[in-house]
Amino acid sequence: MKLTKRKGFNFFRSYYDVYNELSNKDKVIFIDALLDRQFLGKKPKKLSGMAKFAYVSQVNSIDTQVKGYEDRIKSLNKNIKDFDPWQGVQKTILTPPQQEKGKGKVQEKEKEKEKGKKIEHWYKDLPTGI
Repeated sequence: MKLTKRKGFNFFRSYYDVYNELSNKDKVIFIDALLDRQFLGKKPKKLSGMAKFAYVSQVNSIDTQVKGYEDRIKSLNKNIKDFDPWQGVQKTILTPPQQEKGKGKVQEKEKEKEKGKKIEHWYKDLPTGI
């Protein structure tokens, strides 16, 4: 499995329409080129025949989507020098360690206790009539 940072893209009806006009062999080549471009950023180099024609007919919308993804990811990571939006996903810890999980629960309980306390105002000791 190829790990990528990109999670998805819009699959336009025009991709499907062109795909349906191709032979089974060309369908695989076209879809591979489309998916590699969208998820890996690789421009196809060895397309020929109808698969190339199909890809070229959709290249404007494909490249527009890819550019939008690249620009968005680069803007979110502008502080990282030589950032590559196509580098593979780094192995990360998706769930926090057990100790950190417990901290959140304790903080929530403390907030609930504070909500139950009576609020004392700074002006409670002032003489009445003011």
